[in-house]
Amino acid sequence: MSPNEKSGSPSDKHEPARERAALRDHPVGFWFFFWGEFAERCCYYGMRAILLLYMIRVLGFSDGEASRVMSYFIAACYLLPLIGGYVADNYLGKYRTIVGFCVPYIAGQLMLAIEAFQNRTFLFISLALLAMGSGVIKPNISTLMGLTYDQKRPGRTKLRSDAFAMFYGAINIGAALSSFAMPWIRDRYGYATAFLFPAALMTMAFLIFASGKPFYGVETIQRKRLSPEERRQRLVVLRRIFGLFVVVTFFWSIFDQSATTWTLFAKDHLALDVFNHPPGAWQHALLTFARDRLGVDLFETSLPPDLLQTINPVLIVLLLPPITLLWHYLARIGFDLKPTSKMLIGFVLTTITMAIMSAAGFLAAESGKVSVLWEVVSYLLITVAEICISVVGLELAFTAAPATMKSFVTACWLLTVFFANMINAQVTPLYGQTVLGVELSPGRYFGLFALIMIPVTGAFVIMARRFNRPSGSPEQGPGS
Repeated sequence: MSPNEKSGSPSDKHEPARERAALRDHPVGFWFFFWGEFAERCCYYGMRAILLLYMIRVLGFSDGEASRVMSYFIAACYLLPLIGGYVADNYLGKYRTIVGFCVPYIAGQLMLAIEAFQNRTFLFISLALLAMGSGVIKPNISTLMGLTYDQKRPGRTKLRSDAFAMFYGAINIGAALSSFAMPWIRDRYGYATAFLFPAALMTMAFLIFASGKPFYGVETIQRKRLSPEERRQRLVVLRRIFGLFVVVTFFWSIFDQSATTWTLFAKDHLALDVFNHPPGAWQHALLTFARDRLGVDLFETSLPPDLLQTINPVLIVLLLPPITLLWHYLARIGFDLKPTSKMLIGFVLTTITMAIMSAAGFLAAESGKVSVLWEVVSYLLITVAEICISVVGLELAFTAAPATMKSFVTACWLLTVFFANMINAQVTPLYGQTVLGVELSPGRYFGLFALIMIPVTGAFVIMARRFNRPSGSPEQGPGS
């Protein structure tokens, strides 16, 4: 899942010993944030799940052209939050920014759903509106929720921490449900009908966000210029985290290719007819039972290639709690891993992921289509890597920044995804093409990324050692 979807960090104040956080303890406003974000993320990830093949099958884009457009779109979604934060902080406030920019968001979704607008010109207009809506409101929902807890439940940091955990769960559950449902709806009713569902979900999100205003925190808009001292602090922090963010960019470049090259590989090289089993096999018996007793006939059904994107948000929901418990358990037994050590695990897993995808590519070149399990295992590893790098990395960056610069660091973190997808916009069209006389077949293409990740991981080790050195600056937190 995308970075920084979970934002906001608990304060350092101690929680009252008597507090046992319960659902009824949360302010009413939380549920507007929860269900609004759930609907908005369903909208975004559902649309994104089928967008690549829509461009290829309906609008006639080549695989490379569609990958480039997809990468530019994702990049825009992670650049525009910087504008969204600035507009909210200095002019409109968070609430009006969220509600106001829901309008272009809904308009962009509706344009995709209207068959008369199914051409390249309207595609680019709709993607611009979608990026504007998604990107501008992205940083403001979680920060307005944090402000609401500061005012409605002051000092209850455990309650706020639980709220952000549930908020993160809403994002990933919404992403999983919509990524699963949209290819299914598309295959049965067509693209126009499929795109109507995200439009309806975004309209629902708009109504939920708008109607919750009486229950949100009260905002104060203050236009503030940076003082020379604040500018100096930002330069100090940037120097400290710059190298870290550069290597994280390579991770996001690989991770976000699940929406492009991974889907193209699934379309052309994976055996997606997973329900085709001969009589006598135990799988055939289960399918017969489902058809005869449940009325669900899956015989001769193939998985849509873009359905595999569902695996990541599902695994995030399933794996994040046990991995978090694992970190706590290791700390209790005296094996407390530094954040940089956890991130190193993520970089190693990313390298292994691309090696597996490369092996699958070479095997497919020899024997035709390969088992879908190759990509399933790759999704498993890259999801664990995401937990180690994204969740831990943002926390690590926060420790390096003064309290007044948390939003600035979050903005820098979003930029790593922007730059990663700007790289992808240039690189992913080369997938399957001939470059300098060498065909970048899937095996070679993914293998190249595996090789690139080796020096990237080595560079991270060097920067992690430098990052973990004690700093004499009182402005900086510990690096571990």
